[in-house]
Amino acid sequence: MAEWNRDTPWRQGHLLGSDAIAALGLGHTTDPENTLVIVASHDCDLAQAPDGEPRIEVVVGRLVTNKDGNCTHAKNARKLHVEFVGVSACWAEFEATSKVVIDKLALNDFGPRTDAHLTPENHAIFQMWLASRYRRAAFPDEFERRLTSKEYKLHEKIAKAVKPHGELIAGVFFDVDGGVEVTRDGPGDTYTLDITILHAADPDFDAAEKAAIEAAKAIQTAFEDKLFKPTKTWQHIELGSCDAVSESVLTYQQFKQLKRWRLDHISLAADPQQPVLAE
Repeated sequence: MAEWNRDTPWRQGHLLGSDAIAALGLGHTTDPENTLVIVASHDCDLAQAPDGEPRIEVVVGRLVTNKDGNCTHAKNARKLHVEFVGVSACWAEFEATSKVVIDKLALNDFGPRTDAHLTPENHAIFQMWLASRYRRAAFPDEFERRLTSKEYKLHEKIAKAVKPHGELIAGVFFDVDGGVEVTRDGPGDTYTLDITILHAADPDFDAAEKAAIEAAKAIQTAFEDKLFKPTKTWQHIELGSCDAVSESVLTYQQFKQLKRWRLDHISLAADPQQPVLAE
């Protein structure tokens, strides 16, 4: 077996071929015939000598025919739906719990697939998804309880509004009380929430903008119906704004101030009640 060196053809985001998948026993647990395995380790780590970094992290996924809009653009930290282009263009599903490690030298006998690859944009999305498992915005516990309560289920309303638009919407971002954590007590002591629906700029700006505006209107209506109209005054959470914004005009300063709302947030409606994971 040849020695591993910095000239390895393997890069983050490359797919393993069927021969490597079979040899390494990496079949998908429930859908082995549609297995896809992607390299998760960073290029710099791949280049390191095996005596220092002997293993490579991969994610075992599968082909999907119906993409889920709430799993595109790294909107869900647990599951990613992402498109590959090329001769064998396809959509793939990867789950965060399906990461495994393999011996680096074991890949020396195989080369990456050349018939399907990630575009630079989708490679960046894949990287964001990998990082999102460990870099998730934290919201006040009481705010999350109000948003995910059985009575209002506003988190589900948000997901429902965004899902039909798929990759046209890049993410949902929250600004809660201007970023200052305040202890709230009682329905009349409301959180102030501003929502940004971030939409794609390419390849069809107009379609993406229309989708984001539609989602924003649906979310605005849901909040008003649940938290404003019954008493003619805001209760629990006051929705200050819900705006559609293009990713091409959102500034870095604005981005730093916002917190992404992951559409896979643990619901406190679980029985028994489960703690909310920090986002």
